[in-house]
Amino acid sequence: MKLNRRHLLRLTGATAVAAAAAGPGSAVTPAFAPAIGVQLYMLRDLLAKDVEGTLAAIARIGIRFVEFAGFYDRTPSQWRALLKVNNLTAIGAHGLYPDMRDEQAAAAIDDAAAIGLEWVVAAVPRLPGLTLPITEEKFRAATQRITADDINAASARFNRFGEMAKAAGMRFAYHNHGFDFRRYDGRYGLDLILAETNPALVALELDIGNTIAAGIDPLPYLAPGGRVRLAHVKDWRGPYTPSLYDIPASAPVGEGTIAWPPILAALKRARVPYVFIEQESIEPAAALDLLARNFRHLQGEGK
Repeated sequence: MKLNRRHLLRLTGATAVAAAAAGPGSAVTPAFAPAIGVQLYMLRDLLAKDVEGTLAAIARIGIRFVEFAGFYDRTPSQWRALLKVNNLTAIGAHGLYPDMRDEQAAAAIDDAAAIGLEWVVAAVPRLPGLTLPITEEKFRAATQRITADDINAASARFNRFGEMAKAAGMRFAYHNHGFDFRRYDGRYGLDLILAETNPALVALELDIGNTIAAGIDPLPYLAPGGRVRLAHVKDWRGPYTPSLYDIPASAPVGEGTIAWPPILAALKRARVPYVFIEQESIEPAAALDLLARNFRHLQGEGK
């Protein structure tokens, strides 16, 4: 489906009606919309070859916010300078893992703080039996071995990471994959993590595409006052069979099978501050064009 200005007008129509009904002199809160950024993992092949040129290209598209997934041998001071010259703001970084010792996590958090990030993120629970070098096949096999005990252990570490991030002036979030919706005694693994972690210390970065690819409705997780403070957006081509472990062929947001208007409306109602584009399994040569298409659709300007 395609997003356009008509769709976004539908999303904001209720706000306009409420403002008109309120009459003159009534206080009306301006419409809220999440800021749109990019998860840099989407551009990892380009960044590995040319950090400076890739950041400049992101800025030319009109994107102003980024989320890290690796630092490409640059120091925090170098990143601050690169971001400043390109008028970019880095919001967070993926880079914490449940098996990290406190001193390892502290080093990652210190680097994030030195760059000036708001968020540090873990993207996986414990992955039993995963060994280096990591391959797609080994990663997939490890996700299928996750037990309730692994989730419990990860949740305890996430609470600890939340404490450490808070002490450094930041916040911690967990990012979900499809395998987080495997059931353990009738409960999703993600729901166990949310139940076993402190809401004051652990937020959720909801990957909307991963959630839908697993056959799960993301809207209940986007209730106002909930745990979602960050989100990833991606779309899928159809037809496909929902899976906890496999993802469909990708599409730019608004060009695939996902019904975005109710999701965007829910993100607004929940006042989620940031959404990050992360289209999966793309050719590096097409990455910047695809990023621009995702961005235009999310702005309601899809062609």
